[in-house]
Amino acid sequence: MQVTLDRQSPFYKGIFNQRTSTERINSQSKDLGIKRSQVHNLHSVRNLNTLTYLVINARALQRARDLNASLLTTQLTKVA
Repeated sequence: MQVTLDRQSPFYKGIFNQRTSTERINSQSKDLGIKRSQVHNLHSVRNLNTLTYLVINARALQRARDLNASLLTTQLTKVA
Protein backbone atom coordinates (compact mmCIF):
# COMPACT_ATOMS: atom_id res chain seq x y z
CA MET A 1 0.00 0.00 0.00
CA GLN A 2 2.78 2.45 0.88
CA VAL A 3 4.51 1.82 -2.43
CA THR A 4 1.47 3.06 -4.34
CA LEU A 5 1.30 6.43 -2.50
CA ASP A 6 2.05 9.49 -4.59
CA ARG A 7 4.17 11.46 -2.14
CA GLN A 8 4.36 14.41 -4.52
CA SER A 9 0.60 14.99 -4.68
CA PRO A 10 -0.82 18.11 -2.99
CA PHE A 11 -3.29 15.95 -1.04
CA TYR A 12 -0.52 13.80 0.47
CA LYS A 13 1.58 16.87 1.32
CA GLY A 14 -1.39 18.55 3.00
CA ILE A 15 -2.15 15.52 5.16
CA PHE A 16 1.54 15.09 6.00
CA ASN A 17 1.86 18.75 7.04
CA GLN A 18 -1.22 18.43 9.28
CA ARG A 19 0.20 15.32 10.90
CA THR A 20 3.63 16.77 11.57
CA SER A 21 2.10 20.00 12.87
CA THR A 22 0.00 18.06 15.33
CA GLU A 23 3.01 16.06 16.47
CA ARG A 24 5.02 19.25 17.04
CA ILE A 25 2.20 20.77 19.10
CA ASN A 26 1.83 17.62 21.18
CA SER A 27 5.58 17.56 21.77
CA GLN A 28 5.63 21.20 22.87
CA SER A 29 2.67 20.71 25.20
CA LYS A 30 4.41 17.69 26.74
CA ASP A 31 7.58 19.76 27.25
CA LEU A 32 5.50 22.46 28.94
CA GLY A 33 3.98 19.95 31.29
CA ILE A 34 0.48 20.29 29.89
CA LYS A 35 -0.59 16.71 30.18
CA ARG A 36 -3.15 15.27 27.86
CA SER A 37 -5.67 14.18 30.43
CA GLN A 38 -8.55 11.96 29.50
CA VAL A 39 -11.44 14.35 29.06
CA HIS A 40 -14.82 12.97 28.22
CA ASN A 41 -16.81 15.77 26.68
CA LEU A 42 -16.34 18.10 23.75
CA HIS A 43 -16.37 21.25 25.88
CA SER A 44 -13.43 19.99 27.97
CA VAL A 45 -11.48 18.96 24.88
CA ARG A 46 -11.96 22.42 23.37
CA ASN A 47 -10.84 24.14 26.57
CA LEU A 48 -7.73 21.97 26.85
CA ASN A 49 -6.80 22.54 23.20
CA THR A 50 -7.36 26.29 23.51
CA LEU A 51 -5.11 26.46 26.55
CA THR A 52 -2.40 24.49 24.78
CA TYR A 53 -2.49 26.68 21.67
CA LEU A 54 -2.49 29.89 23.73
CA VAL A 55 0.58 28.87 25.69
CA ILE A 56 2.49 27.67 22.62
CA ASN A 57 1.60 30.80 20.62
CA ALA A 58 2.55 33.08 23.52
CA ARG A 59 5.95 31.41 23.72
CA ALA A 60 6.45 31.71 19.95
CA LEU A 61 5.50 35.39 20.08
CA GLN A 62 7.98 35.98 22.90
CA ARG A 63 10.75 34.26 20.93
CA ALA A 64 9.97 36.45 17.90
CA ARG A 65 10.01 39.60 20.03
CA ASP A 66 13.32 38.62 21.61
CA LEU A 67 14.81 37.93 18.18
CA ASN A 68 13.59 41.26 16.80
CA ALA A 69 14.97 43.10 19.82
CA SER A 70 18.35 41.45 19.45
CA LEU A 71 18.46 42.24 15.72
CA LEU A 72 17.52 45.85 16.39
CA THR A 73 20.21 46.15 19.05
CA THR A 74 22.79 44.66 16.68
CA GLN A 75 21.82 47.07 13.91
CA LEU A 76 21.98 50.06 16.25
CA THR A 77 25.47 49.17 17.46
CA LYS A 78 26.70 48.80 13.87
CA VAL A 79 25.38 52.25 12.94
CA ALA A 80 26.89 53.98 15.96
